[in-house]
Amino acid sequence: MCCEDSGCRKPEKLDGRPEDCSPEQVKECHGDVDSHPCTPAESCEHPEELEGGSPGECSPEQIRECHGDAGAHPCE
Repeated sequence: MCCEDSGCRKPEKLDGRPEDCSPEQVKECHGDVDSHPCTPAESCEHPEELEGGSPGECSPEQIRECHGDAGAHPCE
């Protein structure tokens, strides 16, 4: 199933890949968001750990878990 590999949070509403969702589909599934939360940011080094829509939403605990004591978040 393509949804398992893509990290889709609403697979029952997915017709293809999350990357192919229209802005209307994203709004219907996820409300008013800046970016599609099912498509990890390209710069993310650990997209499987990404809980928010972008690396900028990671908590300090998430950053430490993924990158250790990196000081700055390398995915931003």
